[in-house]
Amino acid sequence: MAAQTLRAFLVIFHLPLVGGLAVDTILGDRVQFPETEQCSERGATLQHTLTGGIGQTVARLEDVWKPAAGYKDRMSPNETVVLNRSNINDQGLYRLSCGSEEKRIHLNVITSSEKSVPEGQAAAFIFHYFTAGELGMYRVKRNTQLVFELDLSSGSTSQGSGFENRTSVAPHWRTDGDLTLTLQGVKPEDRGDYFLYVLKDRKRGHLQAVRMRVSPALNTPEERNPEQIPCTPQPPCKEKTALICVSVAAVLLIAGAFFCGQKMARICGSKVSGGAAAGGAPTELEMQPYTDTPFPVVNGHA
Repeated sequence: MAAQTLRAFLVIFHLPLVGGLAVDTILGDRVQFPETEQCSERGATLQHTLTGGIGQTVARLEDVWKPAAGYKDRMSPNETVVLNRSNINDQGLYRLSCGSEEKRIHLNVITSSEKSVPEGQAAAFIFHYFTAGELGMYRVKRNTQLVFELDLSSGSTSQGSGFENRTSVAPHWRTDGDLTLTLQGVKPEDRGDYFLYVLKDRKRGHLQAVRMRVSPALNTPEERNPEQIPCTPQPPCKEKTALICVSVAAVLLIAGAFFCGQKMARICGSKVSGGAAAGGAPTELEMQPYTDTPFPVVNGHA
């Protein structure tokens, strides 16, 4: 249960700002206001400051934090204030009144892009910024962990634990403002929410978010279709056999016709030229053997 709770709030991280805390979340994700968990003063309130300075109550602490009107469909009574899903109108300044103490919380609701990168491949996080004469720090974080940092003044870089020798930006970033970060050799543990921004005068600008998923490596057994039948060699084509049979039959027919013409010409001829072959009725002559050819005479005797 603790692991699931931790995972639910991994996309939230905090950075100190002048006059309060910053909480960043991706649009549609759950949002926790951690400061409310530390408050035990009955009657404490959490208010969202709207345009014009008007405060809208989000929750009030009784025995537990209970949602105010307008938040009951997204919040359940709890020991801390948690919005089950964020919308773009949730961003802004929140004031936590706990007894005589007031704390400020700045909530940033960020629209994100999504990408899926095969394990072992490179991932590019596109980011452009006006670097001509600009000072400040360019940072990339995965959830709460530092991935990469570039000092825009000196050009020095640092990499977070687990990302050493795997991150870089284009060598001409200063002249063309292309701060796209390339992460080499993506690992399954690299999946998560990446936040990119420039920190200047303790204020963040150009805040962007990318939700990255890591898919199985290419050409691995996981990518193959388990129902796919491997290709097996097919038996030789039978067309040649059929051609040989036809050729042999043709030769036999020709030989038979030749034999008929040479050895039985008269018999075959009689059957073809007269009688039934000519369309008439069979004759007696046609039914008897042909005997017109004289037999050879030996010593004068027939």
